[in-house]
Amino acid sequence: MTALRPVLPDRVSDAFFRDFVASRPDGEVWELIDGQIVMQAQPTFDHQIIAGNLERLLNDALDRMGSDRIALQNPAVDLSPVIVGSQYVPDVGVIDGAVEPGARVTPTCYLVAEIVSSTDRKRGPGELRPRLDLKIETYRRLVSCEAILVLEQERFSARLAIRTVAGWTDESVEGADEPLIIASAGLRCTLREAYARTSLMRARSASRRS
Repeated sequence: MTALRPVLPDRVSDAFFRDFVASRPDGEVWELIDGQIVMQAQPTFDHQIIAGNLERLLNDALDRMGSDRIALQNPAVDLSPVIVGSQYVPDVGVIDGAVEPGARVTPTCYLVAEIVSSTDRKRGPGELRPRLDLKIETYRRLVSCEAILVLEQERFSARLAIRTVAGWTDESVEGADEPLIIASAGLRCTLREAYARTSLMRARSASRRS
């Protein structure tokens, strides 16, 4: 039986949010964005396929470089040291592999990836800008974050931000056969691999056969 969606205050504290999430059934994904509790919508199958592909590609790359980090889907990241009242859940994240039993939240995330569609750029009621923009800006302020990847769900396109000693560098990757390289995670693949088995990839293959 699906739990009823609760009526929530407009703004809550970090402690209220932690208690609230602990009271909810497993499988629900909640974020705290600028003091507001936000439930993530059920993702499309393509969204889940891309997240699964990226999780696998990253873990394979981390294993090859002998890293003790781990990639997983929907890790809860505590952003409160950066911005009060914020706990984000990226679609895929790279965190420390030494996970404590029962842990649900991490203050350290080395890579974050968001898989987005056109609807993710819409502003909610009373919001001055899309939540995606706010999240990316906050990820940049997280000291441990080394890379931010935004993959478009509806086309072969990615935006990649890499932290360097001089600050952040930004690049775009367009096209299924273009390389996607994230040195800090040991990742070197093509966008085709990240989109494998999606409807977008099947449509591309069908058009080439016709």
